[in-house]
Amino acid sequence: MRHVLIVSFYLFPAIAIAVLAPVIPFVGMPGWGAGLLLLTIASLVHMGMSVKASRESSERQLEVLAHELAVTRHDLDAAREEVSAIRETIDAMPDSGHVVSELKVLQGLLGQLSAKAPDKPKAKPAAAAKQKTEEEDTGLPIVAAASGASEPLLLIDDDEVLTIVEQALREDRVDLYLQPIVNLPQRKRQFYECFSRIVDDRGRVIMPEQYIPVAEAAGLVAVIDNMLLFRCIQLVRRAVRGQPGLAFFCNISDSSLTDVDFFTDFIEFLADNQKLTPNLFFEFEQEAIVNPTYETQVNLQRLQDLGFHFSLDQVRTLDLDLPHLADLGFKYIKVGAHMLHEMARGDDPQLDMSRFKGALDRCAMDLIVEKIESEDMLRDLLDLKIDFGQGYLFGEPRPTTAPTK
Repeated sequence: MRHVLIVSFYLFPAIAIAVLAPVIPFVGMPGWGAGLLLLTIASLVHMGMSVKASRESSERQLEVLAHELAVTRHDLDAAREEVSAIRETIDAMPDSGHVVSELKVLQGLLGQLSAKAPDKPKAKPAAAAKQKTEEEDTGLPIVAAASGASEPLLLIDDDEVLTIVEQALREDRVDLYLQPIVNLPQRKRQFYECFSRIVDDRGRVIMPEQYIPVAEAAGLVAVIDNMLLFRCIQLVRRAVRGQPGLAFFCNISDSSLTDVDFFTDFIEFLADNQKLTPNLFFEFEQEAIVNPTYETQVNLQRLQDLGFHFSLDQVRTLDLDLPHLADLGFKYIKVGAHMLHEMARGDDPQLDMSRFKGALDRCAMDLIVEKIESEDMLRDLLDLKIDFGQGYLFGEPRPTTAPTK
């Protein structure tokens, strides 16, 4: 509108001059020429003003765009910082990548517990149990435990034992006990074996000797084994956060290994915890491996495919197919100190220790001798060139105070 007014301001005088003044005095210019000149001047002025206005408008638009770009860059930088902070927070939460699979396992286990309505066995005092405690120096806080002390008899019947077990499993009252495994002859701690203990709401420890017979009578032993195995892995995962060099042995019972529904979820859970493969060795009883069911064979292979390795426990005979065990993923053989002494000592030993150790070495396997309780026993065994030792001589099992949640 402003431009129209400017043009009109020059246009009407130009027309008037052209019509009313045939000749402009002093310059001798015809009126129409003067009008045309005035109109040309008006056009040039208008054009100049338009260019200036356009340039000013463009400059203002550029300033606005530059400001918006600066704001966008600032917002983008802030967003990047926020994403980076979120990523750092997630990376600092070791459980973040495991929530779905962990909840799935828990849901299945709690469903199993709920589905098992135990037949009330005839009440009787629960068996007295000896409290085993784990050796410290894992870098975790350790609860003090009396050496060789026996737990007092818990005067509770089987019904109460079963109730305590179920409540403890639901409420995460499961303690992780650790016992060191040392290399020999240096006695340097190399590994820790994990044991699970159930604690009631008064802090009393319910040992397997107490709850297993009751659980078997109620048909709950497989569910309890599954839950304890799961809790053990959770606790090991937490234990290695600050010390990635720690390594643990964790038992998998035959009832867990052959529980198809549980083990399917458990494999998924372990797949999300594959970073534990250097820190975790699974133990299996010899009987379950020598006479495996189809489920046992399949699940061993699934564990091996994830990169985990194994230890043979509860060994009753050393008539072993070592190459086959090595192919299955076994790296360790555990033998009791008394059994090894009886077989490898004496005038007519049943076991040629040199040949046995040579066979183990060719299969990249090591021997762990457990239940070494005295210096005399150790001196007797060291002549056999054993690799690792475990027993009260090197440290009792002791409970950690690592959180179970």
